[in-house]
Amino acid sequence: MADWNFSGLSSQDLEDFQKAINDGDDLRWRFGERSLDFILRNYAKLAEVGQLEASWLSSYLHTSHFEQIGFEKLKAIFEACDRIKLQALSVPVRKGISTERISLFRGCAGPVHTRGMSWTTSLDKPIYCAAWHAEWHLKQGTPNDVAVYATTVHTSEVYCRLDRNEDEFLVIPAKVWRIDVPSSEFSLGRERH
Repeated sequence: MADWNFSGLSSQDLEDFQKAINDGDDLRWRFGERSLDFILRNYAKLAEVGQLEASWLSSYLHTSHFEQIGFEKLKAIFEACDRIKLQALSVPVRKGISTERISLFRGCAGPVHTRGMSWTTSLDKPIYCAAWHAEWHLKQGTPNDVAVYATTVHTSEVYCRLDRNEDEFLVIPAKVWRIDVPSSEFSLGRERH
């Protein structure tokens, strides 16, 4: 397996990873959190042999923060994925959508709002998400700014669509804008829809 980066793996782990790749296993399912670093180092090779999509989508779904990875690396990995394979592992992008363009929203809180890939068609969910993160930042004593951003994208721009407590679209929009949301809406105590 030339050109693979097996650094940091024991000889047994190396053998196990090689077997899993040859068998077409989902590396995240097989190795848990240990797989993330391997996938990050080898995503181009995994794409080359047609084994990236399942392992990467599992890793993405089970990783809570990507700050240490960086946005450009996330983008590069999703770009390396075969979208047809990626979308076959998720909810159909056009399910229940009658138009080619969709409006999406994303909530942010904290001192810095990073560019993210998780967007939803619901306006209420990002407001709640921003309020929840604002509470977390308040407990940490960090400066806090809450906001909701909007975008409109063509469905062909969507990498995939997930269903994990919300209708989530993974996409990197070309243009986003901050929308005006009354501060009273950023309350964890208000009724959600």
